[in-house]
Amino acid sequence: MDADTLSSMSHDEVNLAWRDVTYEVPVKVKVEPAKQKTGVADSDANNATPPEDTHKRILHGLSGHVRAGQVVAVMGPSGSGKTSLIHVLGGRRESGVTGSFVINGVKYPNTRTLLGDLGYVTQEDVLLNSLTTKETLMFATRLRLAGRKVSGIAGKPTSRAKAIEDIVERAIDDFDLSRAANSPIGVVGQGGISGGEKRRLVIAMECVHRPKLLLLDEPTSGLDATTALLVVNKLREIANGEQGSAHRAAVVTSIHQPRSSIMPLFDQCVLLADGREVYAGPTYTANPDGSLSTNGVMGWLDDVGYHCPMFESPPDFLLDLINTRVDEPEVDAVDGEGAKIAVAEGGGLAIRDRSAMVRKLTEWWAKSDRRKAYLADGDTIAKMDAVRNNDEDVGKDNARRHWAVTWIARYNALFGRTFLYKLREPSAVMSQAVNSVALPLIIGSLYYNTPLTVSGAGDRLRAISLIVLMQSFSAFDQLLLFPKERGNYLHESNGGMYPTSAYYMARILVEMVTIVLFAIVCAVIAYEMFGLSDSGEARMEFYCIIVAVTVAGASFLTMVGTLCKTFEQTNAMAATMLIVLMLFDGNWINRRNIPVYYRWLPDVSFIGYAVEGAVASDFKRHSFTCTERAIAEEGCVPLTGDQYLRMLDFDPDSTWPMFWLLVLVSACYRIVAFFALHFMWTGQTYAERWAKLIHSSA
Repeated sequence: MDADTLSSMSHDEVNLAWRDVTYEVPVKVKVEPAKQKTGVADSDANNATPPEDTHKRILHGLSGHVRAGQVVAVMGPSGSGKTSLIHVLGGRRESGVTGSFVINGVKYPNTRTLLGDLGYVTQEDVLLNSLTTKETLMFATRLRLAGRKVSGIAGKPTSRAKAIEDIVERAIDDFDLSRAANSPIGVVGQGGISGGEKRRLVIAMECVHRPKLLLLDEPTSGLDATTALLVVNKLREIANGEQGSAHRAAVVTSIHQPRSSIMPLFDQCVLLADGREVYAGPTYTANPDGSLSTNGVMGWLDDVGYHCPMFESPPDFLLDLINTRVDEPEVDAVDGEGAKIAVAEGGGLAIRDRSAMVRKLTEWWAKSDRRKAYLADGDTIAKMDAVRNNDEDVGKDNARRHWAVTWIARYNALFGRTFLYKLREPSAVMSQAVNSVALPLIIGSLYYNTPLTVSGAGDRLRAISLIVLMQSFSAFDQLLLFPKERGNYLHESNGGMYPTSAYYMARILVEMVTIVLFAIVCAVIAYEMFGLSDSGEARMEFYCIIVAVTVAGASFLTMVGTLCKTFEQTNAMAATMLIVLMLFDGNWINRRNIPVYYRWLPDVSFIGYAVEGAVASDFKRHSFTCTERAIAEEGCVPLTGDQYLRMLDFDPDSTWPMFWLLVLVSACYRIVAFFALHFMWTGQTYAERWAKLIHSSA
């Protein structure tokens, strides 16, 4: 049997075995203070004890395997560890994981080596709702195949664009998405494609590169019974190599409570409860006439004394048996050790102590001959010849593109997708248009043609300060940009679709187009309505300062958005910090009068840089006179522009130094935002994220 199994396995396909896999997560445990004796003061009795760091084990020494051409179902009640096992097998969890993974005869500490041949479908549909089904598949294909050389169908020579288009059309046909091909994805219940179409689309996105290992986390959740059956049938076809692939795929899927007609589609099932194996092995076995027998998981339960009652669904019976998170009526019957686990009325189980039941089942399984036979079957994967010949290696290298070409291809695909998405989501663009057109017109009408008098100089200062402040906030949508898209980014980047650098560069450059365009419009309106200097050089300086502060403000908001986890945190942090920076821009308080403990703040206020640079550019070209009334009533004294600037503690020659300071702080904000995006709020350790940053160019 082993010889036959070995001969059927190929290095062109993926055969995976995992052994003794455990997974732990750190948790904080509050230590209760020791009980105090009577008479001890309340203050002593209530002394707080700091929480202790400990670890919670999610998976307990799991072993299993999957071969090419097989569909393995991971089953169990909620909280049993199904999703955690899928995460571990997909390389999405590395910290806290122990055990070994054998891939085609080679032992590895994790499955990251399979990243290029892996498809990973999450429980949540991570999609851009304004794109159509075909556009979504097109961009996914361009990203997935960016590092590979692509040929036409049946190896016919053709252009890369035509080959990718053919792959997309074939995926649309294979996954029955023709009716939804040109429909926006939308939101379920608010227009768009159906839930079943959305699920098939997500699976299609993970199959366009013909993965050798396909992992799915509850792909049938939220679907009706018929649609769920269609989805699992599609997984069966993918495993069999019936989706236009030249190879079979190994498929592992978690599934919560499948209908009876779905169970025979699974070659094997892994039954989990509280992170432990209750069963792992064939779902059913085939009789000589080709029919299916119950000598699989149901046969094992028969062996240990739990027979599925007539007319009850086997999957429901399985999950009811090991579900430790439901309440049952009390039952008086007990087993030999006193555990109340008796069978009760109506043909169904009524188990008083389900945790005791799970413990007994896991103990029975650990000692069973079926488990020994199952592990021996999986050990044949470790016996595969791990050495590839030189021709195979050369073929693989020739199929890869240079890393720089790959990066550019991914960047181009991301830029096109982001640009199209932004065009379909005009709300952010409209808010920027209002801030950069309507508000400057209102402010300009208030400060229209400010006079060149001493009192008018104060108005000019306030007008310029208002425009700078408004432009600092104009790209407020940047604040929520990355928190909103973090789930999509993490799913795609962890799946090897692109490195953080390509995504980040594409995203900020698309945003930069509208930011710079509206900043120029704002600068032109404000400059002409305020009646600033007629000098062409002064105009250029003012335009540059306004564009620079708008970019700096957008960069600052982007940085805050990546540093914070929730929308509420980003709003609170950004508003507070921008107001503080505004107070020290030179308009609200003279810099000479700032308390000594705050005097460092003007040096870090990018709003202050812009106000000083813009005011200096205009004021140094003017002299401010006094009206007769101001002379008579206030004793006004005429001032040159340089004198007024010195009074504000501004440097008359600071325009270009302030501009370059704005460029510098923008770059610093962007760099901080990049690392915050890559390292923070990812659900992974810094060591894992650092490894992905170093190897992300591949």
